[in-house]
Amino acid sequence: MSIFDIFRRKPKMPASLEEGMASQANDFIEAFRGDGSPIDADKLDFGRESITLVDKVLQDFYSQKAPLPEDLHFLASAYVFECARRQYGGRYLRGDEQNPFVLVIGEPDCQIGFCAMGKVHGRATNGPEDNLQFFFDGIEDLFRKKLDATLI
Repeated sequence: MSIFDIFRRKPKMPASLEEGMASQANDFIEAFRGDGSPIDADKLDFGRESITLVDKVLQDFYSQKAPLPEDLHFLASAYVFECARRQYGGRYLRGDEQNPFVLVIGEPDCQIGFCAMGKVHGRATNGPEDNLQFFFDGIEDLFRKKLDATLI
């Protein structure tokens, strides 16, 4: 094997934030395949109901008072983001320290900023008060009424 073979095997960088986030969301699903998984990966179908499975995973961290690993934080956030993007459309923008990415939904009629990363972290540390299903469901009314808002 030559040195050039190593570079050829490197994973390709995503062409866009959307492609990268979708890839990370798929990695979240793959992380739960196999025996002993706390959730059924086959039910992670990017639908509204699958958000409850992510909530269940984060509840385990809350219950055990265990810190959420950074990589799982990002993968779970990517999955929640992609559930919203697949249902409502949108594009990703860079955010701030607490929410490094924001999904902007509804353009050009409105701008709904969906900040999943802070909420995912909050669910693991604050428990049910940061319920992901409730957070996700907040999009629908804003989207239907074409209102500008930021969901954090």
